[in-house]
Amino acid sequence: MNDMTLTERAVNATENKITARNVQVYYGENHAIKDVDVDILDKTVTAFIGPSGCGKSTFLRCLNRMNDTIDICRVTGEILLDNEDIYDRRVDPVQLRAKVGMVFQKPNPFPKSIYDNVAYGPKIHGLTRNRAELDETVEASLRKAALWNEVKDRLTAPGTGLSGGQQQRLCIARAIATSPEVLLMDEPCSALDPIATAQVEELIDELRTNYSVVIVTHSMQQAARVSQKTAFFHLGHLVEYGDTDKIFTNPTDPRTESYITGRIG
Repeated sequence: MNDMTLTERAVNATENKITARNVQVYYGENHAIKDVDVDILDKTVTAFIGPSGCGKSTFLRCLNRMNDTIDICRVTGEILLDNEDIYDRRVDPVQLRAKVGMVFQKPNPFPKSIYDNVAYGPKIHGLTRNRAELDETVEASLRKAALWNEVKDRLTAPGTGLSGGQQQRLCIARAIATSPEVLLMDEPCSALDPIATAQVEELIDELRTNYSVVIVTHSMQQAARVSQKTAFFHLGHLVEYGDTDKIFTNPTDPRTESYITGRIG
């Protein structure tokens, strides 16, 4: 890294949305994430893959400080978003999570109307000045989540009444309503049927034109379909990170190859 010219570093800095260096995560005495260094690019889908319990979701949760909500969890090292330390004491985690949105494994719409689910974030963060602006934000977010045409005539109906795939797209609309820069997705399709999965995957591909998307997935096929970069985690280590095609066809580390060919995992 030190051999780079200043120009090359400047170019890299503009492409990197998130930079992590020497990240360690402890749950009490358990050292869950060890020495992770990674650069996550802007307007790119990055997939985190690896066996269950390898640390991929734990590391994902470091990127918007969701681990702060776990008393025994301690994170050390450096994570920068646009060259700013997200663990700096002056950073408000609530504001950070507006910039780094998250979609969870199980669709979790609020017990409110479809409209209010999407309007919630812009309201609490004061992002809109009046009802007309809020209406615009709700419609734009539902359109970006490819849900508008299915729900535009029943915005007052409860979000919990939608199908599983629609609920997950509603959660994506809710996450993008605060105009985030990064979207984290923790196994967003694992509770969905194949048709809903295909819809969400198509949506992820469209979202990368505006966001840096990081997805944890247990499906290597999904990682291969939706991502441009892949990080392989094993036993708390980031073993290998690179272009998705290369990771799947010509990995550098034998552990990566063993996982991809099904010998470990």
